Amino acid sequence: MRSRAATLALVLLLALPGGTTAASRSGLLFAAIPCAETPLGRSWEALRDEAARRFPTLALTEVEDLHLTLVYVGAWRPDDLAPLRELTRLLPGEAVTLTPEVATFGVRAEAVVIELLGAPPAWKEAVVAAQADLVRRELKAPDRWDGSFRPHVTLALARHRPPTGADRRALRAFGAWLARKIAADPSRFAVPVGPDSPAALWQTRAARASGTPAFAAVEAPEAAAP
Repeated sequence: MRSRAATLALVLLLALPGGTTAASRSGLLFAAIPCAETPLGRSWEALRDEAARRFPTLALTEVEDLHLTLVYVGAWRPDDLAPLRELTRLLPGEAVTLTPEVATFGVRAEAVVIELLGAPPAWKEAVVAAQADLVRRELKAPDRWDGSFRPHVTLALARHRPPTGADRRALRAFGAWLARKIAADPSRFAVPVGPDSPAALWQTRAARASGTPAFAAVEAPEAAAP
């Protein structure tokens, strides 16, 4: 099944490249833990160029865009920003290191992710409860993914919808290549999380230059540039 993070990444493939770097409040909103500075992020930074050479037909995640989605909100209103910021407090009560496993996500198996195992049950329950609370307060629309939380980081996507046969072969090859890298030293792809993790509100960019980050941090309206 398609994860929320994969859904966000699919939207990015439809965005036309552009020169803007300013955050647009029309982007899809989500709360996330950035992962660029984790062992997983540092390993992906070291491997991404090799991956791009080996799998040129896949859409690979930029290092700056690596993240673990906490709650996907989607369309949002600036007036709702204050209560939405509460989502950045959805963190484990104690520090824990999540361990990596390669997985394929998506209705049509269009995304290869690193699924992160070992999340404390209380944390998962809190995230699911927050999803339901947002729907009840009409701060997000209900979606098919409410009621579950599978921590993961998306690394590669097929460029076509639905994926072509060539896309599927490339995704399988990428997943096998990535699994070998992880098997050599799983600790290099771990993600530590805890009460001090730098959770933030991010949104998709409506347009971006090729090779630039696909997501932007959300700024409070009063802090936005005139």
